[in-house]
Amino acid sequence: MSMKRSIQRFTGIAILTLLLVVLAACGNSNEPSGEGAANAEAGQNTVTTQAGQDDSFSHPMWYKAPTEQELEMAKADNISDVLLSTGPNGEPAFPASDIVITDEQKEQIKAGGFRAAIAMSAMNNDWATQQVAGMQDTFKELGIEVISVTDANFKDAEQIAQIESISAQKPDVLVAAAVNTQTTTQVFKKVADAGIKIVFVDQPVTGLVPGEDYVSVVSADNFGNGMVAADELAKALDGKGTVGAIYFAPDFFVTNQRYQGFVTRLQAKYPDIELITTQGFNDQNQTESIAGALLTKYKDIDSMWVAWSDPPAMGVVSAARTAGRTPADFKIVTEDLNTGPALDIAQNSYIKGLGAQRPYDQGVAEAQMAALSLIGASTETYVAVPALAVNRDNLAEAYETIFHKPVPDNILEALGE
Repeated sequence: MSMKRSIQRFTGIAILTLLLVVLAACGNSNEPSGEGAANAEAGQNTVTTQAGQDDSFSHPMWYKAPTEQELEMAKADNISDVLLSTGPNGEPAFPASDIVITDEQKEQIKAGGFRAAIAMSAMNNDWATQQVAGMQDTFKELGIEVISVTDANFKDAEQIAQIESISAQKPDVLVAAAVNTQTTTQVFKKVADAGIKIVFVDQPVTGLVPGEDYVSVVSADNFGNGMVAADELAKALDGKGTVGAIYFAPDFFVTNQRYQGFVTRLQAKYPDIELITTQGFNDQNQTESIAGALLTKYKDIDSMWVAWSDPPAMGVVSAARTAGRTPADFKIVTEDLNTGPALDIAQNSYIKGLGAQRPYDQGVAEAQMAALSLIGASTETYVAVPALAVNRDNLAEAYETIFHKPVPDNILEALGE
């Protein structure tokens, strides 16, 4: 009798153990399980990945395979000054260069005594300072008083408090770059409900309706920037080689578009450049360690694409040096021109080219959309500024185009000018 009970007990334990193993296996499937823990530094969510078409690496879970139309578009030889992205709600991009404010509208705006506020996600880079410069210059020209410029230091809680303070000052319009498109929804909704016009920089927050809750989103053509980076990589590799992609892991419209554009251009235009590995980051200061691990695993990899230039791409530069790779055998392409990456390009170092935004011009367009909305004029829900290809050959000219100021002496010296 005792032996029989022991056997029954053992059998029950074995069945329970088997069930636990099966459940654990299901929990470890390659299907995405939703968003991970919030990233405190960037105010975003960590995103898991799902298998891509190539079994050797994974695309981010937000990645969408290119449509036939996108692949056909991505085969074009010349994509300069062509808007390739669509808005966050699928809207066609309206060119920033086509915005017109008539003399009559200018007088109407100046007579309004309007007040504006600017809320930036961070002000620690050239992109942000140039955006604000473009806005301030345009608002001044139109007689609109800027009553506040805030810097959230990439912290959503800090931005929420800042926007609440701005709202209490009752500006007529708010131009804002949201730190987190989800956690800031409520505070932006309160701003909209208070009758304050909103123009978003790059992307709107979740849940707000274009044309009702906000006026417009003004962005760089980030899909185009990704495609431009692919073109620069093809030049650097003579059309053949291997590449890894270091992308921003959270579901963030701007950086999603860059990755999509880069991957689509490679697939459509450069079949001899093989994407062999991808890796996401949540903290922009993580990329040196991520790249170091990839360079250890893929010792012969020819190149890497990085979601933006400073600090992420500069972190990859440091990793390449540590790994003993040289600019002759390892190339980097990225997005956004900043002074550090510009100097690296000028020195003919690791960064060979990039797709650049035009932040000053974007700031001008944001202020123009804001001003037009204040007099009830027609506005566009998605406005884009075209991508600009930058490499060593056009670096000096591109720098002046982007920043509207002279090229620093150390960059000119590195260029031999």
